[in-house]
Parts: sequence; C-alpha cells; structure tokens
Amino acid sequence: MATLNARQSSVRDITRSTLLRSNAAVWKFIGDARPTIAQWLARSRQRRALREIAKRNDMHLLRDIGVSQQEALREVDKWFWAP
Repeated sequence: MATLNARQSSVRDITRSTLLRSNAAVWKFIGDARPTIAQWLARSRQRRALREIAKRNDMHLLRDIGVSQQEALREVDKWFWAP
C-alpha cells in the first residue's frame, strides 16, 4: 500500500511538473508572438487606409506619400503577413 501511494505521488509530481513546463511554453509562445501579431494588425490597418485613398483616386495624397495609384493597389492586394 505504501508503494502504491508513493508511486501515485510520484506520478502526480511528474504530471504537475509537465503541466507547469507546458504552461510556461505556451506563455512563452504567446509572448514571442505578440510583436508579430501587432505588426500584422498595423500592416492590415495601413493597407486598408491606403486602399481607401487609392480607390478615392486622391492623387494629392498618393503623391504626398510618393506612390502611384497602381503601386498603392498592388500594395493593398498583399496579404497582411507579407512585407
């Protein structure tokens, strides 16, 4: 009986240790991914704004940022993860 309790305790400790390590790995992944996700969101917002400018055919604003309408439309057609 004592051996069974010791074995159960050992399994419980290993399980707890494994969960803590996997939890730490998940939080590390989330922490590492945050800057990338923030960059994707910013890129998506910028391309959405550029699309609006290009579709309005606001040549003054396009000239101010130094792109043609074709260049702007080419840029907004990229996926958010594409630089």
